[in-house]
Amino acid sequence: MRHGLAVAALLLSVCARAAGVHSGEAPKISASVEFLGNAGHTVTDHRGTTYIAGWWSYFEPKIYVEKYRGVFPLYFVGQTMRFKVTLANTAEKGAKPFNVLIEADNKVLETDGSLGQEIGPRQSWTVKDLRPGQTVTKEFSVYIDPGDDLPSGLDATKIRIRHANSGSADAGLIKESIAVWCPPDQAVGEAAGF
Repeated sequence: MRHGLAVAALLLSVCARAAGVHSGEAPKISASVEFLGNAGHTVTDHRGTTYIAGWWSYFEPKIYVEKYRGVFPLYFVGQTMRFKVTLANTAEKGAKPFNVLIEADNKVLETDGSLGQEIGPRQSWTVKDLRPGQTVTKEFSVYIDPGDDLPSGLDATKIRIRHANSGSADAGLIKESIAVWCPPDQAVGEAAGF
């Protein structure tokens, strides 16, 4: 099993579809995801999806929309997927600090780009007084439960940054981004010896 860091190659642009999005604040704060301890990688292209772990590889004709084609970290069902979220206040000096709530949802990524079945519970982190130029990092993990009957293919970690207040989650939304990773289904993992 190959260990090490696999940085999410794909962080999508800001989703500004929810009412109350704080679009003026969105460029002043960022969240990036770094996947840790992956077992291999998955390659998606116009032909399908290939899972690669060391000497072993497996292909299936599962084709994703173009924006989800690339190389992504691979984890097997029955393993724990670990990831770090780094939050940065990129505002100029003198701007007010951020008090924000970071939420991380892990879900199956459908071939059309929509998010499907949930993988583990939502995780959250409150950051108080994040000053301009400051960066903070927190590690999270999600167990990929064999009992959840997850389909093979890509999955997504969706990060939401919102104001840490008691109001509506959508009203306080600053920005969202998605980082992609992958577990093949349990049968494929067992064939690979995982």
